Amino acid sequence: MTSHSLSSMRPLQGVSPAQDNQAPVLGRREHNKRSKRQRLLTESLRLFREKGFEQTTVAEITAAAGVAKGTFFNYFPTKEGVLLALGENMLGKLDAAEAKDLFGQDTARGKIKVLFQALAAGLDADRDLVREMVFRGLRLPDLVSRERARLDFRSTLALLLDQGRRRGEIRPDVDSAFIADTLYTLYFQQVVTWCTGDFASSLAPRLEQVVDLIFEGIRLR
Repeated sequence: MTSHSLSSMRPLQGVSPAQDNQAPVLGRREHNKRSKRQRLLTESLRLFREKGFEQTTVAEITAAAGVAKGTFFNYFPTKEGVLLALGENMLGKLDAAEAKDLFGQDTARGKIKVLFQALAAGLDADRDLVREMVFRGLRLPDLVSRERARLDFRSTLALLLDQGRRRGEIRPDVDSAFIADTLYTLYFQQVVTWCTGDFASSLAPRLEQVVDLIFEGIRLR
């Protein structure tokens, strides 16, 4: 390499040493924020299960999570905000359905049933908290629209319906987006009915009946 080529070389542009040093700091801050939020959620869930939502105070949550009381409000505006965040986890966690179970099904109807069964199982484990959400008027459909683990609930339903139509399971004139919206709405309607019915019946069979009812109307005859 000539002396000219050496002298003409320039440092890499776009990242200064100061910026480079800043990245790990920002990464640690973000990690700490997420860690605190998760601790607040974990301890809230534990206390809500042990004592009930009404009987649990913000001070007890923050003490259990090992953070200052004022820190709580940096993450959640109210105690109901924690309930909403927990609801997102319970109702919107689509990866509750194992891929091998979901895609081990041969039909769109079977896949949607597996998805609903997985979601129902998550709710069944925390019935009292689900009832608390419903009775406090939290808009259940909002619970699946925030920090999505994978795909949006409705998008997943529409995708499975499109697959079923291509495979000849569903009539070609069926609007997958419309049916996905219908299943989505009926899912939450059944959750509310289940709660207000004092859990007299199991949720999973009710959801299975909903899926069968819809598919009887749209299947290719």
